[in-house]
Amino acid sequence: MPAPSAVTSRIDVDLPEWLVVPAPEDVTPEWRAQVETLFTVIAEVDRGEHDGEQPDPADESADDEPTVFAAARHVDTAATVEDLLAFAAALEPGERLVAGLGVPNRWPLPVVVSVGVVEQDTPDLLTLAGATAGLPTDPPDVDELPEHLGGEGPLVTRHDVDDEGAIWASVCAVRRQDGVDTRVLWRTRELEVVPVFTPAVVALVGSVVNEAAA
Repeated sequence: MPAPSAVTSRIDVDLPEWLVVPAPEDVTPEWRAQVETLFTVIAEVDRGEHDGEQPDPADESADDEPTVFAAARHVDTAATVEDLLAFAAALEPGERLVAGLGVPNRWPLPVVVSVGVVEQDTPDLLTLAGATAGLPTDPPDVDELPEHLGGEGPLVTRHDVDDEGAIWASVCAVRRQDGVDTRVLWRTRELEVVPVFTPAVVALVGSVVNEAAA
């Protein structure tokens, strides 16, 4: 099959699990107000304010199993929206920002999505997914994407150290299908979130729908 000359894409996700952040020029006051309201509600749900009578935190029998990341937190909704918009404004051309909202008390989790036509000089899949970098003492973890996502490609989890000595985890999935690469990348310093959010990052690859032009 000849390589496509161009590709158009859409990210087929829904609230409240994911929020597709628009480019700065597409942000409207209505969008900003709606997202601030959504974030307020999610924060209230995290704090249990929509569950009726609250359990006594000292009562260990209230829950047989601890809730992941259950510690309540204050969320400045306006500042959180501004942070996401600043992140989106700093992306390279062709990159989109999608924020994961499904991990209690750790959202929003920003994931960068990019789509490109496979050219002769396009790096191989492992390079695109970041498997050739990371700490030399901690080789990247490389898995294959599930078959139901279509195409082929790796899921790479690796760790790096920044200039301040902080450890970052990078989770990157790349799907190559019909001459088009779909890449999703999430980076975080909250290492305990990685095993919880990685399945959502993988699922996001399958939510990117590409239409290639010959």
